[in-house]
Amino acid sequence: MDEAISSALTPSDEALVKRHTGAGYEMMEPIIGRAAVAAPPSDVWAAISPAGNLTNIHPFCERNEVNVWNEARSRDHVYYYSGVHYEREFCDWLDGIGYDLVLGPPDARTALVRWRITEADHGSDFSIKVVALLRDDVPATEREHYAEHMIRRPLPSYLDSVVRGTGYFAETGTPVTKNQFGTHPIYSPAD
Repeated sequence: MDEAISSALTPSDEALVKRHTGAGYEMMEPIIGRAAVAAPPSDVWAAISPAGNLTNIHPFCERNEVNVWNEARSRDHVYYYSGVHYEREFCDWLDGIGYDLVLGPPDARTALVRWRITEADHGSDFSIKVVALLRDDVPATEREHYAEHMIRRPLPSYLDSVVRGTGYFAETGTPVTKNQFGTHPIYSPAD
């Protein structure tokens, strides 16, 4: 299995986190969202690679403002319907395959994220792998509470919606709508 989409924490995950976040973080076990897409990898790449792409594929993203869009030097902002705001800073760019980025509130990093496309008999497999980062200067009980309630429980449904939204757009060319696959308690709660 490709190390970038392995469900275990890999040496390249650890190296990427160290390179782009520095010390002071504990890495959680990865959480992965996957979708089978009935479109060729080139169509999935066309869905995820342009500047501002999240408004087409992400059902919880209200707007996607771009600071710089230049492959591995790209940086943009995700504004969720709930009011949460994250900055994405790209680290690696693999044309036609995916990219790696770190994200979190501006001036903080809370996760390493790897987006990957692989060819499949049905078209493509698309995955997003998240390695959440917990600050190691927070008491262990608070860290565990945060990990459970902000990551382990809510992240799988979040990733499912994003990979499904990407597949939907790659297959149809139609942007996703708000909460197309259901609401999310953190990023896009029910109105």
